[in-house]
Amino acid sequence: MLKVINILLYLVNQIGKPIVNYLIIEMKRKLLNYLSCMALVSIKLIYGQTVTNQSSLNSAISAAVPGTTIILSNNGSWANTTISISKDGTAANPIVIKAESPGMVVFSGNTNVKLGGDYIHFEGVVFENPPNSVSTDTPLIDFRVNSSNVCNNCKVSNIKIDAFNQGSSQQTSVFKWILLRGANNEISYSSFVGKHGVGSIINDNRDSPAVENFHKIHHNYFANRTPQGTSVVNEDNDQDAIRLGNSSTSLSDSSSEVYDNYFYDFVGEIEVISNKSGNNKYYNNTFENYSGALTLRHGNNCEVYNNFFLANGQSFSGGIRVMGENHKIYNNYIEGTRAKYPNNSSTNGLAGINIHNGILNSALNQYYQVKNTTIVNNTFVNCDLGIRVGATFNSSQNQPPQDVIIGNNLFFVDDVTIPSASSNRAIQVTTQLIGSVSKYENNIKQTSYAYDSFGSFDGGGNLNVEVPPIEPALLTSGNDIYNVVYGSAAIDYGEGNYLFLNSDVLGGTRPMGASIDAGAEEFNGGGAKRPYRQSDVGVTVGFGGSPTLNVDNSIKTESILRIYPNPIRGDYLNISLDNQVLGQVQIIDMLGRIISNEIYSSQKETIYVSDLTSGTYILKIKNVSKIFVKQ
Repeated sequence: MLKVINILLYLVNQIGKPIVNYLIIEMKRKLLNYLSCMALVSIKLIYGQTVTNQSSLNSAISAAVPGTTIILSNNGSWANTTISISKDGTAANPIVIKAESPGMVVFSGNTNVKLGGDYIHFEGVVFENPPNSVSTDTPLIDFRVNSSNVCNNCKVSNIKIDAFNQGSSQQTSVFKWILLRGANNEISYSSFVGKHGVGSIINDNRDSPAVENFHKIHHNYFANRTPQGTSVVNEDNDQDAIRLGNSSTSLSDSSSEVYDNYFYDFVGEIEVISNKSGNNKYYNNTFENYSGALTLRHGNNCEVYNNFFLANGQSFSGGIRVMGENHKIYNNYIEGTRAKYPNNSSTNGLAGINIHNGILNSALNQYYQVKNTTIVNNTFVNCDLGIRVGATFNSSQNQPPQDVIIGNNLFFVDDVTIPSASSNRAIQVTTQLIGSVSKYENNIKQTSYAYDSFGSFDGGGNLNVEVPPIEPALLTSGNDIYNVVYGSAAIDYGEGNYLFLNSDVLGGTRPMGASIDAGAEEFNGGGAKRPYRQSDVGVTVGFGGSPTLNVDNSIKTESILRIYPNPIRGDYLNISLDNQVLGQVQIIDMLGRIISNEIYSSQKETIYVSDLTSGTYILKIKNVSKIFVKQ
């Protein structure tokens, strides 16, 4: 301090009091900012606590204030645990309830979680081993405590629900795993596995009066769903993975986003995702080995783009079903869908993209006419029905799609098991489009189908390319999907000025103000995104795929950093950084201490971690980081 005073006296003599006063004011301001930050750190440390059972958990919840972190002990007793919290955190200081180590805390038996208030986070817990009998009226997680206390700005992240099913009663009684309510809520980096019987996995019912929700559902894993009462898929309702809204409030906007989710071996009903509200977006999702479709059942103004549908020839599989108005459907890659029941009989409900007829003066729970919808730049590979126009379930659906643009779509078939039959087409027109805007424009196909039709509103430019070797292939089979090949007629074949088409399904760039390619991919667009696969579960999607603790914002988490196994039950951790030398690799504990600091010249490495104690750590490579758990 004496040294600082001497410096200030020297400055007074040299440059005068005004400037020195300014410097003193600045020093005071920075000192106050520093002390404020230290105070915030102190508050977070004071309010963190570990609980071991229901009683201590209840006490901690009662005392919770903004910034409180309640840690569920790995060694606690969590059978038949219930959580009911009605508290308000803040954006800067949420109230957090989380497992000490993700995956080490298991809620079993008669358990449920009710979240009410603002800025509540729930993380790291596994739900498994349900009781033999429990009321199916109560979901596992509910974003409200009661009808007057819903949760807003809340987050459920890095949890796993594993085959938490009840007995025979669930075959007819609805049991939903998560009821989403309120606004600005998030469900992320979680795994939902083994659901059976009736009931959605995530359901936002949007009861009246419906509010605009702005929910985000992302980076989750939905797998191994089986249909109600049988192993055969059927059209019974309420067996979907995600439902946003209901028919009674479907004409109001939810404005929610569902993205970067992975649906695998999901077999329930015709709707894998059921949209029943407006202004929602569905993008960057992967559907693999599934039955059903992403269904725009009710609601308007939705966008479906950059999704991968990989049905692999599974029966009763489709891509997107369309009802309602003002939708945009583009840049989707759809492969191997089959519009047939398991007994090989046909269904009118499915296709790669199925555009339904509507009902005149439709009730809210019936079929609204499709209007003002744009379906462009989608790729269909080895689908028995690519696009279906004017499909119906009964004679009351007599209102054709109106003012619909179907353009720049690419159809490709090289699967010889798909016959050239009247039921198999690139585009099947059951009911002609109506309206002055409607057109089929610059669609391109390379198939052996003999029965394709572009309808009476042919805008011109639709092209049938002869199969190889007469003409070069439009696409070639790659590791994950079929890609545009050099010399393909799809290159620069797109038409129209669609401002939303600034990128492709792989994340590559599409040229603006110039010719674009037909289909979902832009040749040489520079994109590197691929569909999710099983190797991504626990790495980039699903439980274990995301940091679960508050890591400094300067540390970024990227998909290029891969670590496995996670959690670690042995002595070794495998790490890799896509196409980059690892360089400096640090392991940091939750107190910020560097436990290990090594330099590697390889792109992949196996690290010996036997000396680490059980707990949660950060692996940091350059500016990339990821959380892992040592058990």
